[in-house]
Amino acid sequence: MPDSRTSLRRRLIGAALLWLIVALAASGTVLRVAFEDSVERTFQLRLLTAARALAAVLEVDDDGKLVLTKPLGDPRYNQPFAGWYWQVADDNGVLLRSRSLWDTTLPILPSPEPGAVVFGRVTGPKGEALLTAERDLTFPEHERPVHVTIAASRHDVDRELQTFDRVLAGSFILLAVGLIAAIAVQVTYGLRPLKRLTGELETIRHRAGGRLSGGYPSEIAPLALAMNAVLDHDSELVERARTHVGNLAHGLKTPLAVMRAELSAPRSDPAVLAEQMERMTRLVEHHLTRARAEASSARALGATQPVAEVVDEIKSLLTRIHRGRDLVVDNQCTAAARFAGDREDLSEMLGNLMENACKWARRRVRVTTPAAPGLVVLVEDDGPGLSAQDREQATLRGARLDEGTPGHGLGLDIVRDLAELHGGRLELGDSTLGGLAARLEFPPRTQP
Repeated sequence: MPDSRTSLRRRLIGAALLWLIVALAASGTVLRVAFEDSVERTFQLRLLTAARALAAVLEVDDDGKLVLTKPLGDPRYNQPFAGWYWQVADDNGVLLRSRSLWDTTLPILPSPEPGAVVFGRVTGPKGEALLTAERDLTFPEHERPVHVTIAASRHDVDRELQTFDRVLAGSFILLAVGLIAAIAVQVTYGLRPLKRLTGELETIRHRAGGRLSGGYPSEIAPLALAMNAVLDHDSELVERARTHVGNLAHGLKTPLAVMRAELSAPRSDPAVLAEQMERMTRLVEHHLTRARAEASSARALGATQPVAEVVDEIKSLLTRIHRGRDLVVDNQCTAAARFAGDREDLSEMLGNLMENACKWARRRVRVTTPAAPGLVVLVEDDGPGLSAQDREQATLRGARLDEGTPGHGLGLDIVRDLAELHGGRLELGDSTLGGLAARLEFPPRTQP
């Protein structure tokens, strides 16, 4: 079972659930606040209506006292502590009150202006929360303003809010369950192509040479194409490895047969054995170098190397090797010149070319990167150079124009193979210095 930290399906569903919880909580809070405000406003209208009814039945009698011309119709005003109360007071104290207040009084709220209605919250006779509506009235026969107050318990409001909370919670729970199911179905359906991709990869793992089929969504199609490119490249590398092994085995047959025949002779010739051993060494070195180059070119996909920096490293090494000669290695490569590939491949190519140039140069070797659409590296020397026929022969596998010079004759062959692996080519020509010019050229598509 995949871990929740690595399961894409669980991460998507978890993120959706988190957002769903936040959204439902925010929506529920907004609805609850809006409904509570609406209920309180409705209740305040009831209080205001009661306050107007109370004001309508108030009069000043002949003695200058406030009296009710008739009783209010709600019987709860006559029941002690029934939850609905009224009170009439002035600055000297309470003038009239409902029987439901018994002998308690309601606090008087300050009014911003005469005649304005003030809504408030106070504590009732039994310690319950009350909502109040208060209005100041002025009677010509009464010398002081009169405060008319209607109060009612929040019980009815709270009961409506509790009912609304139950309905809201039930509705949101059902909505959440439905949305969770929809999210699970959506994520499962959306990830189905990835599941099919996994199944095809598992099939390919047990059956070599397979490829991913098409028909993937546009978001996954590039991944499938990239995987097919990797599979094709791996198949190509395997096929090349088989070819190298076959070529190496075929190439070793003849030297081994010669050595076997020589060893079975009454008197074997050490020179023949040494020659065949050197031939075998060249073959092994050649195929190992090509195999390493092909593998490294696959690893270096997208990597670029500064040419001038690599040339400086090789220059430092060759200067120490040829320190007994009056030899100048001139690095004129631009800082912008970069090779798209592995650093070891670049070092292998430039190292062979610069080493050959130093062997044959009289006093000077020059490395430049002329302006070109792609990358061009030119290695020149002021040595004797090569004729057109010799230049053609020099690039043949294992060819050596001077048997007196150390080496196996594989330098230019290795450079050519590495250049071809990176889409480039090696050309030999005449140098303006008077010697040989080795030109490495890579097309623009190999550059970043």
